[in-house]
Parts: sequence; structure tokens; C-alpha cells
Amino acid sequence: MKKITPKVFAFTTLIALILALPTTLCAAEAASAATPASAPAYRADWRWVHGAVFLPTNAVNPAQHWDEYDPVINDRELHYASIYGINCVRVYLHYFIYLKKKEALLSHIEDFLTRADKYGIKVDFVFFDDCHHEPTKDILKANYQYPNPIFGVHNSRWLLCPGQDALDHYAEHRERLKGYVQDVVKAHANDPRIVLWETYNEPHPKTPGIRNLLKDSQQWIHETGSKIPVSATGEPPKSANAQCGDAYSDVLTWHAYSSSELRYPKDPIHTLNTECLGRKKQSVPGLIENFKDKTGFMVWEYGIGRDNCRFYWGETPEKPAADEPDKPLHGLVYADGHPWATDDIKAWLGEEAYAKLPVFHVAYFRDTVFAALAKESITPAIDFDLPDEIGIGSPDTSVHLAKDYYSIRWTGEIESPASGTATLFVKSDGAVKVTIDGHPVIAKGKGAGDSDGTVALTAGRRAKITVEYIHETGPASIHLEWIPPTGKRQILFPVSHP
Repeated sequence: MKKITPKVFAFTTLIALILALPTTLCAAEAASAATPASAPAYRADWRWVHGAVFLPTNAVNPAQHWDEYDPVINDRELHYASIYGINCVRVYLHYFIYLKKKEALLSHIEDFLTRADKYGIKVDFVFFDDCHHEPTKDILKANYQYPNPIFGVHNSRWLLCPGQDALDHYAEHRERLKGYVQDVVKAHANDPRIVLWETYNEPHPKTPGIRNLLKDSQQWIHETGSKIPVSATGEPPKSANAQCGDAYSDVLTWHAYSSSELRYPKDPIHTLNTECLGRKKQSVPGLIENFKDKTGFMVWEYGIGRDNCRFYWGETPEKPAADEPDKPLHGLVYADGHPWATDDIKAWLGEEAYAKLPVFHVAYFRDTVFAALAKESITPAIDFDLPDEIGIGSPDTSVHLAKDYYSIRWTGEIESPASGTATLFVKSDGAVKVTIDGHPVIAKGKGAGDSDGTVALTAGRRAKITVEYIHETGPASIHLEWIPPTGKRQILFPVSHP
């Protein structure tokens, strides 16, 4: 997860299906768990889950994700996630956004589910979170501006939900909290796109008042009649750092940030790991080897973006990192769509599937003349926007590529569905040159703007495309689209692995 210190957490989780079992509670909690005997219980094989926590790379925290919901970025990054083999995403909601704009939040949730489903991705929603900073009530203001990430600080703007104030004044907030949970669940009570309701992420037993909400939120979901299982981070409170969610869960979910030798619950097939991947002690290939065919898992996280989870635990406002890490602690893919390591994607998909990926080869240069190579990778499309911001303004901070004065070259193959003339379009902040089979199609000069060009293509014949882009200063962006001889304007995707 995004905790300051790595731990192995016991947890509770996902999917509804299969046969009913008696609900098993921790002995220490069974007496206080207000789960009726008739409440549904779940037993399912979760080994199909190869997922990731999902926060779009443009958001500093889940409140911003839903408050400033951007369907384009969510669609783009869900699409890329599916191409790289992710089949389930764990997504945090936030109580404050329900208070601020309930109808908009519910609409955005439906939009998100529709987009995830389009790409074959199932969803696990998290309602509450016991990690990091107390939310400010200023978020409720219509003109609230979310602060930028703090450079060098792990998860610098992540917010508790609902926050300690709501727990301290629980009686005052209880009905609104119930409305938040039940309004979301009732809209999707048995929605096949959703596999898990997570009431709480990493609830700490010493957090004042937390057990009231843990107990109630499970009950509130059961009251709706939803057959989707309920989970909260679990483990009997054996130590000061243990979590306390097992008693309020239908199925066990757990976290693992230990070394490569990860321990399992007693029944890993029917439990789900909902957080792992801390590159201080773990790697994606190591996790795949450890988990594959044994238990389902979700890494923290899909995107390497503005939540600052590339920085390490212990890198705090009092002790920030002095520079970007060569190896990001969390995350698989940068905002422009290229993975931190192609070996991660090879391990995730397997060598054969990786070799068939429809992606561009991409090369990043530390200058504007395509001379000083910084990194080579892959990306599914040429379609991104980066803010003029330290950290996220660079396409790849791990190789210390500056946010200004760099160039990128993409190469790949495209194929037209019909013979005839295709029109290509580029929109960018800088100069762009596009050639197909060696023939110039677009030559756009520096400065923000659009350009287009035409090319004759033959159905069934693959054409080689090269795109060169130069970024100088300010926000960086480039979007390559086309209208094939038959069809509508759309993002131009390659058809083969270079």
C-alpha cells in the first residue's frame, strides 16, 4: 500500500459466486461483529486476479480523481492497463466527494465501470482508508484547488477517509456515512463489473472510533442485498501494527510488502492479495513467480504519477528524498504509456504474449536532436499530456530525464482496414515529423498547434511509421490520430511489436 513502513498485512476481499460457507471471524472480534447469521458468506477461487491499484497519473489522491474526474485519462490508462495484462483494478473512493457532489460522483463511478468493462477489467472499490493525512473541509468548496505533490515525499497528498474528525463525531456523521456507502452499493448491488466491496483499507486497531465504522459499513452493504463480497484489511490484532478487519469481512484479503519470500494465508486460493510490490525488497518478476497459480494479487500500483509513490517509505516532509529514485518503489507505467521496465511486462504477460503486443518502440533522448539516448521502451500509442511540474513533467524520472529540452522517437507498423487515402493528425506543443515507409506525411514546426497530412495505404499491407517529437519548455503534449480510408477519426494504434 502507501504506508510509510513496509509490512505484511492480512486483509479481506473479493468476488461473489460459488458456494456459501459460515462466516469465519477472529475469536477476539467475533462477539463484537454485528453480522447477522443470515449474512452472505463467500468462497471463490481468486487466482484469476492479476491486478493493480488504479489512480490516474494526473491525480494526487482519490479525492482529486473523483472531484476532477477526467474520462479521457481514465479511459486511456485503463486501456493501456488491459494491453499490459491487468484484469482487475482496486480503486479508492472518497466520502468528501460524496458530500460535495453526490450525483456527479455516482455518474462518474458508472462511467468508470463502463470504461473498465470495455477493456475487460473488473473493479474492486474501497470506501474508507486509515492511511496518511487528515482531509481538509476546504475540499467541499466548489473552487477548491488540490495542492501539487511535494517533491521527494512518498504519497505526499494521500488523504484519510472519512478522516479522524468523522470518527470522533461518529454519531453526527453516521447517517451520512451510511448514505455514502449504500448509495454507491445500491446503484451496483449485483453489478458483474464489480468483484469486491472493500469497506476499509488497513484499519488500525488503535485508531479511535474505527471499529464502529468497520462494523457498520459491512452491515450497511449486507442490508442492500448485494451478493458482492465485503472485505476490510484483516488480521487479528496480535501487535500494535496489526490490522483489525477480519471480523468484518466476508472473505480474507491481505497485503504483502516483505522480502521475496512472501508468506501466504492458510487458504491462498480462496483469499486475495490486494497490495504488494515494494521494489526495495520485491520485483514484478519475483512476485509473478511467487503468486502465479497460487493466489490472486494486485500490485501498488498501475501508474507512476502525481501521488508520488515512486518515492520510498520514510521519505517524508521532514526527510524528503534529494533526488528521483532510479528504481521507483511502486508503479508499473508512466503517464505516456511506457513501463518502467519492459521486463516487468514480459514477466506479467509471458514472453510469447509480450512478443505479440501491438505497441510502438519508443526512444527517449536528453537533447532536442535525437543524439543522447536516455532510455528505450514500448508504448501502446502516441497520446499524452504532461504538466510543467517537477517529477511528473518528465516522461521518465528514473533515468533522470529533464522535464525540458528532450526529444522522443517512436517507430512501429500500422495497417489500414481498407485501401485508399488516410489522413493523419498531430496535435502537440512542439515540433513533430511523421514519415510512413520513408515518405514525409507531417512536418509540424515548434509551438503549440495542429497539423495533418495524407498518405495512400493498401489494405492488409503493413506500413512502417516513424514519429519524431521535440519538447522544449512548458507542458508537454502530443496526440497522433488518423482517419483511415473507411472509418472515423481516432487514436492511431500500431499493429505489431517492433
